[in-house]
Amino acid sequence: MVSAEEQVAAGSSDRQRIAKAAAIIMVGTVLSRILGLVREQVTSYLWGTTDQVAAFTLADNIHTILFDLVISGMMQAALVPVLSAYAAPEHREELRRIVGALLVLAMIVIGAIVAVMMLFAPQLVWLMTALGGDTQVHSPDTIPLTIELVRIILPAVLLLSISTILMSTLYALQRFTRPALSLAVRNAAIVAAALALGRTAFEIRSLAVGIVVGALLLIAIQLPGLRDAMPRPNFGFRHPAIRRILLLYLPIFVGLISNTIALVIDRNLAFNVDAHALGAMRYATALNQMILGIVAAATSLAALPTLSRHFSSGDEAAYQRTLSNGLKMVTVMVVPATFGMAAIAWPAVDLLFFHGATDLEGARAILTALLCYLPGTFFAAFDQVLIFGYYARQNTRTPVIVGVLAVGVFLLTAFSLVGPLGMAGLVLANSAQFMFHAIVMWLIMRRALGQVGDATVGRTLRVCVAVGALMAVAVFLLAQALQAVPLGTAPGTALDLARRAVAVAIPIAVGAAIYAGGLHLLGVDEIRQIWRGVMRRLGRAAA
Repeated sequence: MVSAEEQVAAGSSDRQRIAKAAAIIMVGTVLSRILGLVREQVTSYLWGTTDQVAAFTLADNIHTILFDLVISGMMQAALVPVLSAYAAPEHREELRRIVGALLVLAMIVIGAIVAVMMLFAPQLVWLMTALGGDTQVHSPDTIPLTIELVRIILPAVLLLSISTILMSTLYALQRFTRPALSLAVRNAAIVAAALALGRTAFEIRSLAVGIVVGALLLIAIQLPGLRDAMPRPNFGFRHPAIRRILLLYLPIFVGLISNTIALVIDRNLAFNVDAHALGAMRYATALNQMILGIVAAATSLAALPTLSRHFSSGDEAAYQRTLSNGLKMVTVMVVPATFGMAAIAWPAVDLLFFHGATDLEGARAILTALLCYLPGTFFAAFDQVLIFGYYARQNTRTPVIVGVLAVGVFLLTAFSLVGPLGMAGLVLANSAQFMFHAIVMWLIMRRALGQVGDATVGRTLRVCVAVGALMAVAVFLLAQALQAVPLGTAPGTALDLARRAVAVAIPIAVGAAIYAGGLHLLGVDEIRQIWRGVMRRLGRAAA
């Protein structure tokens, strides 16, 4: 029988472990998302929201869809939970054989799929654009350019699949640094390619080249982290672990098919509804993905191995403690991120994207997309933790079933709103999909397990929302006041850029102080745990 003192000690240990891992992932994710924003800034500066960006966005979507279908969704749902069971030193040799067989299987199967998809690139592009008919929104050169970009970018799918297997192995071994930092290197490669080749004959093709080079760098960075568990290539595809991974992934694959259908319809509608839509949605998504990457992915990935271990050992109390800690950490971070982004939406868009080839109409489209995405981003952060909670229990069916229903919500909302609202209707449909999925997942988990975390989760949410709302009002008023100050600076000058930066930086600093101070006064301990973890990691990096 475990005593109350031992339970408290175990809970504190898990919380510290998750906070430390989340801090590592968060630092890497912050670097990655910052470079991702730089990538989108460079793209918006060079090409704005024009037809070239629409072509690249469609090609990038095709590459992402294929990557998600063949392996991306497998990492959290199957690879990390299953490989975690072989992470102990006494099972290390078997882990090497399992990972080696997975790599060989990926190279054979995914390599063949990529080759076929490159051959049928024109048909893939037609599938992404034909739904809206011949609306003449884009120039005739857009489709041929999209086909060319698809053929350049698709080999990255095979490279990313290899790196995903290596990354999952590192996560299973609870080695978070290389996977976290490698994504930043990938974005850096894309930025470097765009800056080096974007003004040459390559033009927007430079982004596709950068994606392929970045995928190669991911493999190069992951491999040294497995020096004591280096995969041994083999054809042992019948190993029980591999069969288990494939069985766990089967429901995910079915669910991804429904998501793929929704994305294809979304891209068709966006391609044909407005010339600015694909570019504006792309840049707004970059800001929202920064929030999700920093807030949800860091905490969820940090908690997944611990949740999986507690479920495997049958320790339900420890599982609920870990889930509770994950939900509270997400709450502490997602509230200021989404509330604050809404408060400084226009100053942020003005600073990051309203320059170069992006005109005022394009900037306003980005603002609209950003504001319509934010409600879904808030719910999606909690949804990721709940999904990973199911993955840790090796239950991939429930998230998939709810996901299929959520796609239905998206389609119903999109077709209802795209006519009267245009692009905004599509983005609101995406938010409705995330909101529905998160709420239903929480209700099902509460019914199945009797609880979702513990009572402290509700209190943390209430406190964070109250303090976050106060912070958002203060940030909005301050941002408006700063933008109203007449400085008489010419657009595009260094002084103008400094003015824009100040209109974003000062409200963020004031908002962070209000929020952190409020949580500290009201006794929300997670803010201190996260702060200590980040400072410890930054201190080691500096050393």
